[in-house]
Parts: sequence; structure tokens; C-alpha cells
Amino acid sequence: MRQRRSIYRLAAFAAVASSLLVLLVAVVDPDGFASVDRQPAPTADTAVAKPKRPHHATRAAALPLASVTMAARATGKPVPPSYFGISTEYWTLPLYARHLRLFERVLSLLHVPGTGPMILRIGGDSADHTFWDPQMHAMPTWAFRVGPSWLKVAGLLVRRDHVRLILDLNLVTGSSPTAATWAQAAERYLPPRSIVGFEIGNEPDIYSRWNWLRTLGPSQGGPALLPRRLSAARYISDFREYARALARVAPDVPLAGPALAHPALNLNWLSGLIAGAEPGLGMITAHRYPYSACVRRSSANYPSITRILSDRATVGLAHMLAPAVRLSDRAGLPFHLTELNSVTCGGVRGISDTFATALWAPDALFELLRAGVGGVNVHVRANPINAAFAFTARGLVARPLLYGLLLFSRSLGAGGRLVPLEIHAHPSLHLKAWAVRLDGLLHVLLIAKGERGVRVDLRVPGSGPAFVQRLLASSAGARSGVSLAGQQLDAAGKWRGILQLPRIPRGAGVYQLSLPRLSAALVSVQEQAAAQPALTIPAAARAL
Repeated sequence: MRQRRSIYRLAAFAAVASSLLVLLVAVVDPDGFASVDRQPAPTADTAVAKPKRPHHATRAAALPLASVTMAARATGKPVPPSYFGISTEYWTLPLYARHLRLFERVLSLLHVPGTGPMILRIGGDSADHTFWDPQMHAMPTWAFRVGPSWLKVAGLLVRRDHVRLILDLNLVTGSSPTAATWAQAAERYLPPRSIVGFEIGNEPDIYSRWNWLRTLGPSQGGPALLPRRLSAARYISDFREYARALARVAPDVPLAGPALAHPALNLNWLSGLIAGAEPGLGMITAHRYPYSACVRRSSANYPSITRILSDRATVGLAHMLAPAVRLSDRAGLPFHLTELNSVTCGGVRGISDTFATALWAPDALFELLRAGVGGVNVHVRANPINAAFAFTARGLVARPLLYGLLLFSRSLGAGGRLVPLEIHAHPSLHLKAWAVRLDGLLHVLLIAKGERGVRVDLRVPGSGPAFVQRLLASSAGARSGVSLAGQQLDAAGKWRGILQLPRIPRGAGVYQLSLPRLSAALVSVQEQAAAQPALTIPAAARAL
């Protein structure tokens, strides 16, 4: 807070001393292009390494040219409330509770004020292992017990951080009576209206009795809990049974399902559920990971940095989900991805923990938004490689993916609308652009995933200068040294380094800026409106 007040004082002084403004917002070249050559030196108390100078920094005049244009009267589509959220496992929450303040700090950084509460979905693989057991009975090693202490942590997140919950219910080793008992306890212990949905099951379309028998081992009575198989018809029948049981204990909480792993291949599960479910169905859910660490390296589904940066991981992801979205829309139900990440099965070191994921995440989230997905929960667990963050004895470990998610959250705001853009660029530049219109403010996110930098002529109905937040790293494979607006997160979850908001002047209706290869930039500009005050550095900083 002290650092931000200092920034504001410098910004006010900048009106009469332009040299101080230059020092604050980084170097602006005479030709009007913001330089990325200078990075802030870390303070003495930070444990974050100083970012290396990007080896791809290039004089703007030598870069190929592209144009991004928005129609002055473009309206766009509303961004759904609480669109961006987080997903985690039942057994992860107690681990996060050991670092509760840090976890709350991360949630506060990711949450977009004015867009509704952040939705935390809890479930995944752990859902089918989880049982409500306040009496602390003896349980097999494969089972996970939730009791009042678990709900206490969840309740703190709800009360202090305005989080709302989607709770995934045990379908494989549980039953409708045990699910109802857990739902009733959650409703009783948690603050009112904490739960926005009960999700029935987790990826039932890839259920394998053989894999579950290996998980249960020689556990007494365990195999008797397992269904022989889970077909679409069996799932719909189970869903109805769960719906009737839940209606007796939590009649006001909507139900969600079927939480498919492969919604494009199993549309019959969705259509059958919509046609035959109880009235309590309020949300259609699925999970998607563009790549998998569980397949052979020779498979086209095995991840690489090049594949993470490809259109298949973003455009292809949204295109694959389009039939499921249309089916949900026709039924008047929102389609929600309650799990999303770049690589499933925990990820691959050197791929799913690199800067490539920071460039993938905002692009994928915007592609899904444009495709009509009503909400997305990025899946994080305590220790996997693909997690956006981790907590250690030394504090927060902010991985590149977290910076990409933070850049996406900074692109949104209260009353945001996704506005279409027209891009003219050579395909080899792999330039992506997204625009969100807020009340009197326009955010344009530019992402350069190609191997060459690019000069961008940005034609938007702006008034006054634009301010830029850059997402930078030394390479797509970098696993550390990522900076956002010149800053890095330290082990305490605090921003270190001097906030950099380079100012881009408006000339002849065009904002011109350079974008290094493998980088992103969020451009914020006041929209043309006589009644609107000019966007200033403090106002731009407040948007952070």
C-alpha cells in the first residue's frame, strides 16, 4: 500500500515534471513505442530473482506491422458474472488451510471486483473418495473424511473472501443417502447461500471399474461399492435418484452435471440428462485439458511448448465444445467448465510449468467466453506441476500460469462486454487480440505467440493516452523470472519492483506499440466520451 501511494504521488507530480513520469512508467522511445529493455531492480527484501532481459527485445522499427481495429459502435456480448473461478480437490483444502492467509491473498488477486463472487469448485478425483464423517469412524486408506473442521475452513473462505462453492458429490463409492447427509451438513455448517451448486459425479464417462479395483486394493467391502459400469442411461438414473434425495435436504441449491471428461464425444450423456433429469438441474458441466501427460510421448495429445502455444489448445478447445454449448443453450441452461488446465495427469515438468502456459491461459479463457461457455474453473491442486501456484515452508511459489491468470483477471471488470476485433497480421506472427469494454474504459489484450515480435497499430475509439501492462519472460520455456507490469510476486504474495505503466500517445486515431515475440500486453484506454475524465496513471493503477 505504501508503494502504491508513492506511485500516486509521483504520478501527480508528473503533470508538471515529465521527466519523473518517464522514470515512473518506463522508457518511451522518440518514435512513441514503449521500450521493454528496462526492468526494475528487486528490493533488498525480496526473494524473487530479477527478470532477465528478454533476448528478443527488438527495435520497433525493425518489426513487422499488424493492425487491430474495433468498430466505434461495437457492443459485444456481456461477460457472465463470476465467469472466472478456481477448482481444487477435497483433500487440497486442508493443505491450503496451513497457508490460509496466502491462499486468501491469491484468491483476492484473481478475483475481479464487481463481477460477482469467485466460484470455488471443490471435487475432481477426490469427490468419489470423500465421505461426511463427523464421528471420526475408522475408514479405509483410499477414503477421505470431511468433518466440521473441513467445513470451518470452507466457511472462512465464504465469509472473509466472498467465495461461493460448487461441491462435487461422490457417485462411484457413495450413494444418494450419503450424498444427502453430506449436503445437509454443508448447508447447516456453512453461511446461507454459500453453495451455488451440487455437482453429481466426476468424469463418469471414463469410469473404469478395473482402475478402481486397483485403487481400493484388498479393502474389505470396497469392491461391493463399485458399479459394474457407468453408461449414459445409468448416470441419468443415478442423477434422478440423487436429485430426489437432495431436494429433501437442500431444495434451493441447483444441481450440476454430468462433469464429463469428453463432452464432444459423449453428447448423448448431455442430451439424455437434459431430457430426463429432475427439475433441479441448473447447470451442464464438463472438463477439458487440451493435452495429457498420461498418454505416450508419440501421441498427438502429449504436450509440448509448441503445442501449448498452438491454436489447437485455444481455438480448437472452444470449437470442440461448441456442440455441447449449443445443446445447453437450447435447454436454457448455462454450460460450465468446472475443470480446465493445459495438461491433465498433473502436467509435465518443463512444459506445463512454463511461460507458455501464461500465454495460453488468457487466450483460452477468452476463446471459451466467445464460444458461449458460462463459467470456467481452472483446476489447481497442492503439488502437481500444472498448478498455477504452490505453498511451501518459505511461502508462495507463483508459477508462470498464475501470471497469465492475473493478466486475464485484469482484463475484466464490472459490466464488462467482450467486443469483437478485426486483426490484420501475417499468420506466422500468431497474434491474438481481445477487447473488453467497461464503463468508460476499454481493455485490449494483445498476445504474441509467434517467434517474431510485431508492431501493432491499434485503432480503437480511445481518448487520450493508453497505458500498457506487459507480461514478459526470457523465453516460452522459462519457469521463473516472469514479470507483470514490471513486478513480481514474492513469497508473501506481495508485489515487488516498480510498477511500470508505459504511456502510449494517440496519434491520428491510432495507438502504436511494439510487442516482443512470446509476450503479452494489456492496453487500457479511456473511451471517447465528453463527460468522461481523462485516464490518468493513478486511475490505471487502480484498475490493477
